[in-house]
Amino acid sequence: MKQFVVFFILTFLIACSSQETSKTNSLEISESPKEHRIPGNSGKKEIKSEGEITLAEYQTSTYDDPEFADEVKKHQEDLKKLSDKNVFAVIHTKLIQKLAKKHQEYFKTKSNYEILAVANGNLFQENKNDSGFIVYDQKNQRVSILVYREAKNAYSELFRELKVENGLEHADCNYTSFGTIDYQLAGEIIYQEESLIKNPESYTEYPPVRITDLAKDGDFILKEGCFSKKISQKKTANSLCIATSSVYNNWEALKYDKRNNTFIIFYGQAFAD
Repeated sequence: MKQFVVFFILTFLIACSSQETSKTNSLEISESPKEHRIPGNSGKKEIKSEGEITLAEYQTSTYDDPEFADEVKKHQEDLKKLSDKNVFAVIHTKLIQKLAKKHQEYFKTKSNYEILAVANGNLFQENKNDSGFIVYDQKNQRVSILVYREAKNAYSELFRELKVENGLEHADCNYTSFGTIDYQLAGEIIYQEESLIKNPESYTEYPPVRITDLAKDGDFILKEGCFSKKISQKKTANSLCIATSSVYNNWEALKYDKRNNTFIIFYGQAFAD
């Protein structure tokens, strides 16, 4: 009888130990994924590698964010109105004549794009003549930012084809903006509706895009701006800069990140006049 009791107790203890080990292994598997998205924010991806966690805050264009569907719809209606009045067509006609032949041929195949602004420079840091384009996309009724990489003879759209990381999300300074850069650009175009209808070509006088060195460009007042912690404040060359206001000296600047083929917003400037 004593032997039976001892056998029963040993069997019970072994079973409990096995069950606890199974739970522990299951917990370790579920809590250690290599990659997962943070609930409630599809624009943020948490990547766990070798025990370290880095947070890449890739932006979803405001145009594609269902939370702002009503605002986006109104934007699209206002932009279509300007396109229907040939405001963008006039700007496009003036600008495309000055483009290199390869760009002219490309935009002939993209008849839904109306060019609104162009900038050239060593954007991808490969000692090439890259380009940045602001276009109105008739098909999707939105303003888009395209970049051209000469080394690969490739055109890509920010947000949709090339990811954009918001490096200012956790900056020490206080910088905020409503909407992604493409959406902000659209808002400024809509704001100028009356003057653009009267004189569309006036939009080309002060292009809202440039590829420049912030430290050598007089429009950037770096001591009043906001820098991301992710890029050295000394690395201001080859920046894609977008004017986010037609009235104030407001800008956001992006830098190409070779490590993961993305762009990072590393500088923001608001009301720095």
